Amino acid sequence: MKERCLTPETVLAKAHLNNMSRDEMNLAEFPLATLADRAPRGCKTLVFEDRIWDRGQSQHRIRRLTISASDKYGLPTAIDDEVILGLVQVSKAAGFAERRVRFSRYQLIHLLGWRDEGRSYRRLEQSLKRWLGVTLYYENAWWDKTQKRWVDAHFHLLDYLVLYRRPTPHAGVSAKAGDAALSYFTWNEMVFCSFQAGFLKQLDLDFYRRLKLAVTRRMYRFLDKRFHFSSTLRFKLPVFACEHIGLSRRYDAAQLKRRLGPAVTELEQAGYLVPLPAKDRFHRLRRGDWEVVFVRTPKPRKRRQPATQSSDLENRLIERGVTPSAAAKIVREHAADLIEGKIAVFDALRRGHDRRISQNPAGFLVQSIRNDYAPPSGLVRRGACSTASRFSSPAGNTGAVLSPKPRVRAKVCHVENSPASEYLSRLSASERDELEAKAIGQARGLPAEGYRRAITAGNAGLAQHYRQVITSQHIQGLLNSTPK
Repeated sequence: MKERCLTPETVLAKAHLNNMSRDEMNLAEFPLATLADRAPRGCKTLVFEDRIWDRGQSQHRIRRLTISASDKYGLPTAIDDEVILGLVQVSKAAGFAERRVRFSRYQLIHLLGWRDEGRSYRRLEQSLKRWLGVTLYYENAWWDKTQKRWVDAHFHLLDYLVLYRRPTPHAGVSAKAGDAALSYFTWNEMVFCSFQAGFLKQLDLDFYRRLKLAVTRRMYRFLDKRFHFSSTLRFKLPVFACEHIGLSRRYDAAQLKRRLGPAVTELEQAGYLVPLPAKDRFHRLRRGDWEVVFVRTPKPRKRRQPATQSSDLENRLIERGVTPSAAAKIVREHAADLIEGKIAVFDALRRGHDRRISQNPAGFLVQSIRNDYAPPSGLVRRGACSTASRFSSPAGNTGAVLSPKPRVRAKVCHVENSPASEYLSRLSASERDELEAKAIGQARGLPAEGYRRAITAGNAGLAQHYRQVITSQHIQGLLNSTPK
């Protein structure tokens, strides 16, 4: 089946550098490259190992990573390590959807913070070819997240690579756009499965790029992974410096401390590590046996936004047991007259000790507003001007009024003497039916939609309410258009 690929323009649009980038956890555990710009002459293999306690097997385990290079391109260097990290970000921008990822060399150079010049393009091409020739041998050192166990895994990071040259200027196409549309690489399936399993950590790529030293960058990636478990970390000095950072095993303790010193200082000045005096940073456990300690700077807490003052309607809902967040959402999403009417019905039911609100009064109130429950027979809705009080004749009896006495809004709720009621009172029954049918036929907007939904749901009470609202609006329109 043909693999799908996102267009480079889409990938570039999504690849915002500080949208918290990602680092694969296995690739952050051991060095993949030398710390120097060039590998030592004649050296084609690197080996890193440590000893950990495997809780699943209840025994100590030796983990080992062997890196073997091709004869032509040699071992990867610190710059090549940055390139692999850049490829991870390009894949992250594409959602880790496919092993095959399209990219542009211009995009990748910009992401890495390199100059847009010929030297950068040549260096990038050489790095990508070097990774094709590098084989990684993980012995008890590759964590398979899907199986929850350490496994042996041996592979190349990249299975294949296709690079297209920039089109010539006379072709009539932007050189960078043409390059972006064609180049692609394919991850090895082992690495890609780890991506999709989510064995990833967040990485602040902007912070990483600001670090100057290769040792600092390597230290940051490793510590940032380990700080997930504790804000204070302790390591045996040779294991940390040689096996996880990549310093030479020929260095003694004093030399290792000197080589780590500038990187530690850079992370302290950048605010990542808590500054410690040398005696607290390096502990002598016994003769020739040293320990190094790192403490992460606490992340600043986000300031709480000052609470906004609740409206009167929100306070009335809160007084009846609704949570503040739910009250704010209800007031934001529903009309005030609807809410007031439901509160009036709720209060009447509560005074009557109605069983419908005995178990969860606040929940009943919220649902009555959201679902626009029809008021029980015998109750007159307050605030929204109920169907019984809006259009009934003065002699009509709508039943007992259980809602509390209206306060300032009395003139809004009692509309028997309103212009619409007076207009209706002058019409015969047949004229009223004709007017109502015409109003419904011409209705638009929310009342019309509510009426149609009520009819579909078979809610006669709600349909009657919307029908009378529509009729009232139609009469108001007639009165406003009539010359005085």
